[in-house]
Amino acid sequence: MENMIVLNTVAELREFLDNTSLASLVGRVAFASDLLEKVRENGYNQICIDEELGFMDDGGWIEVDEVGYVVDDFAIN
Repeated sequence: MENMIVLNTVAELREFLDNTSLASLVGRVAFASDLLEKVRENGYNQICIDEELGFMDDGGWIEVDEVGYVVDDFAIN
């Protein structure tokens, strides 16, 4: 089993997405600390890649469970 990548801030997530070749973050990435709190703010446990991270894409998003593990994503690359 691969190691889990834990991201703590929006800046870390932005940098990670800029440098990853992963097709999906499910089962590979978890959010913690400030990043997890930001995702929880909207009540959907999702972060929109284009609106909240400044990426110009086709509506990409990342969803985490209550603990912070990525459980679904769309258009991360």
